Formats: sequence, C-alpha cells, structure tokens
Amino acid sequence: MQWEFWVLGGLALGAGLVFVVAWRRRSGAAAPGFDAETGPAPLRAGNWGRPVVSGQPPAVRPGEAEALLERLGAGLARLYDDPVTVAGQECHLFAPRGRTLPPPVAAAVRQVSGDATSGSLLTRLSSPHTILAAVADLVAANPVLAGNVLKIANSPLYGLRAGIATVEQALAVVGLGNVRALVFAELLDRAEVPGGPTRPARGAMWVHMAKTAVLARRIAPAFPGLDAGVAYTAGLLHDVGKLTLPAGRIAATPWHPPAENAAYGVHHGLAGFAVCGGFDLPGILSQAVRLHHAPSWVEMEDLEAGMADIRLAVAVGMADALALSLDGCDPGCLLPLHHSYRFLVNEPTLAEVLADPALVGELSRATALVTVSRS
Repeated sequence: MQWEFWVLGGLALGAGLVFVVAWRRRSGAAAPGFDAETGPAPLRAGNWGRPVVSGQPPAVRPGEAEALLERLGAGLARLYDDPVTVAGQECHLFAPRGRTLPPPVAAAVRQVSGDATSGSLLTRLSSPHTILAAVADLVAANPVLAGNVLKIANSPLYGLRAGIATVEQALAVVGLGNVRALVFAELLDRAEVPGGPTRPARGAMWVHMAKTAVLARRIAPAFPGLDAGVAYTAGLLHDVGKLTLPAGRIAATPWHPPAENAAYGVHHGLAGFAVCGGFDLPGILSQAVRLHHAPSWVEMEDLEAGMADIRLAVAVGMADALALSLDGCDPGCLLPLHHSYRFLVNEPTLAEVLADPALVGELSRATALVTVSRS
C-alpha cells in the first residue's frame, strides 16, 4: 500500500502545480528572469514610456530588430574586408613610452581621473570576487549614485509592482553590469573640463559607450578565454579619453587616431590610458582603452602587448565599430581588422551572437537606462 500512497501524493502535487501555474498566468504574475550582470529579463525595443510587467516584455516594432541586425551584419562584413593600412606604420601613435601629453590634455586627465570614488567603484564592480553587500555599501556611501540606482529600480523600465526601498534590493534588480554604467554616467556628468565636450555631447558619448559595452559582453564568448564582465567594463570605458580633448569635432564619425593626433597632439586612446592610470584600474582595462583602435592600424605585438591584452583590445575594437554601425555610421568609414588578429575569433560563435534577436532588447535596455538616469 505504501507505493499507492506515493502515487496518490505525486498526483496531488502535480495537480497543485498545474493549478498554481494556471492561476499565475491568469493574474499576470509571471516571475521575471534574472541575471546577476544585467538584472531582470531584458525588455524589447520600443515602448519605453509605459509601465512594463517584468517577464512580459513588449513586442519589437515590426522590422525594427531585423533592421538593426542588418546594420550589425554590414558592420561585421566591413571589419572582415581587406585591410586598408600597412601594419606597423603607425606604431608610434599607440606607444605611451616617451610621450608627453599636451598641457591642456594633461590638466583635463588630472581633473577627470581625480574622481577617486568613481575609479574605486569601477574597480570593485569589475572584480568577480566583490559580493553584492560590499557593492551596496559602496553605492550607499555615494548619495547621487544611490539615488540613481533606486530611481531606476523603481522606474517603468523594470515595471515591478512592489516599491524598492533599499540599495541592496535595487542592486539586485538593476544588476551589477548596469550599476557600472551608472557609475560611469556620474563620472560623465562631473567631467566638465574647460573646452571639453558639452553635456549633450557627453550624453551621446555615454549612449555609444553603453552600446559598445553590451556588444563587448555579448561577443566575448567568441574570444576563448575572455571574461564577459571584463569585456563589458572595457567597452564602457573605451572612449573615456574623449572627455579630455577639446570639443571641436570629436563627435564626428569616426575620428581616427592619426587625425586626432594631428589636431590635438594625442588621440583619445592614449588620453584614456592616462585617465585609467589615474583611477588605478587593472592593467588589462587600461591597455584595452589604449589599444582599442590598434587592430586596424598596427601589430600589437610590436607594442609589447600580451595575448590577454590583444584579445580584449580586438573584442572592444570590434564592439566599438559595431556600435558605430548601429548608430548609422557608413560602414565604409570603418576600418577593417588586420588578418593577423582573426585567429583569435571563433567566427561561427560571433555570427550566432550577432544574429540573435535578443541582442536588440539588450541594446535597447542600455539606451533606456541612459534616458531614465539622465531624466
């Protein structure tokens, strides 16, 4: 009789589960998916103005996802065209040794990198060993950042029914990856150097860097041995050097290192390398910022770069170019990668990632995060 008891008990449990699932579907209380890096399940493109129930993302507008994925495909095809420059001819542009930053740029670097709080937070958030409670303490110590995290966790972007009242709860909702974006957003808001980019220009930079970060994280599996979290942070930081350059035509697409060097005496990669040094960030992040344009210009081994540095720089450089293609940049303006770097890339994995419609939702979430936090 004991086996009959277990059978009846199993049937009763199964019936109960069916009832619960049916009730939750009728009540619309589907539990959201969650990822420690990005927070709850990503929303789809469009419809950012109305509340959204987590786990029930709005539909993509007809043709929108396809158009964006086509742009990514065009950008990727351009990166795989035959190289248009000779490897090694511009090595001096990427070598930091023996180079002195022009005085105005050096002063701007000191001002931007002087925000030790942002640098410390970015470093801690980039470490896989940092626990949520420790991040919550760091965020709570910064009233502006804490307010922004709580505002976004309670915004229609996540559509949660219960109010989020603590920083730790907000971090669990928003995700550590998005908190890194918010830390960088605060840095951008503070970085008003004399003659530097205006606030609207810095906002446009942030949108681009947020997209680059998402793309770098998503394509990381195509680079065996590359940590997706490190790729995300490097993508978020890659253009930080532009904050230190005179406003001028920096926002023009795309602004190549030789042209910047001729105009300012330095390009934004080397200026960003100096900023990262002021933040005391891990060397691999600083090198990625310095070298993210190098795959189109030089053989990085000539710059004494290690394999891990080269792998990350190529991934960030590809993500940067793909983000530009999303923004409507003419693919012909993008520079192809040198053939010597292509062995680093698992091409089938890369193609699969860039054809995934879910990528559109992640990119739209990144853009929406910018809008909500700056509102």
